[in-house]
Amino acid sequence: LDFLLNAKPSSEAKVIGVTSTMAGEGKSFVALNLASTLALSGKKVLLVGLDLRKPKLLEYFNIQSHEKGISHYLSDSSITVSDLIFAAPNNIENMDLIESGLIPPNPAELLLNTRLSELFTELRTKYDYIVVDTAPVNLVTDTLLINDNIDMFVYVARSNFLDKRMLVVPESLYTEKRLNNMAILINGIDHKRGYGYGYGYGYGYGYGYGYGYGEHSTDKKKKNKWKFWSE
Repeated sequence: LDFLLNAKPSSEAKVIGVTSTMAGEGKSFVALNLASTLALSGKKVLLVGLDLRKPKLLEYFNIQSHEKGISHYLSDSSITVSDLIFAAPNNIENMDLIESGLIPPNPAELLLNTRLSELFTELRTKYDYIVVDTAPVNLVTDTLLINDNIDMFVYVARSNFLDKRMLVVPESLYTEKRLNNMAILINGIDHKRGYGYGYGYGYGYGYGYGYGYGEHSTDKKKKNKWKFWSE
């Protein structure tokens, strides 16, 4: 990440978007564990849920929706940035959250609102890193609409899940430079099992198979006091 982000001024937060081709590849899992790892290293981190259609981040924390989220902010000019930010639960130091908010009927239109750029401009002054969980790019155009606000994208591709013919999607986005500083992350590699090409999950539903440890992990012996999440 440092190599890919070295052009950014050190005084500004570095904004990292996390996306994938389709749902179920582990983008929310990666975003959450990336933000947690950066916070553990002593950096001040903000995790933003910007998948306005099928938000998932709060499920990992087992908490109810916060009072205000991104959709509220973009549709109501009276809501301020401070109304959105809340501390991460489970005693995670150095990490705050902004959730996506209520699912709106017009998410793409909301993301074109100039208040989104204003939001990121203000947030950059408050944090070292901002990790943004975005929508899958093959299903909707939402992620492409916010590209100007993101310094780099981690594009998650899940092994034994994504049909490799679909890799033309990230290839096109990379060659056409439609996502800033795009890097591929291969998720879920396990040589001991092979599931073929996934289970036909709907957008935003079902479980993935990452390597984090936490209450969803099957390896209880490796669970420690620092909580990482796995799907």
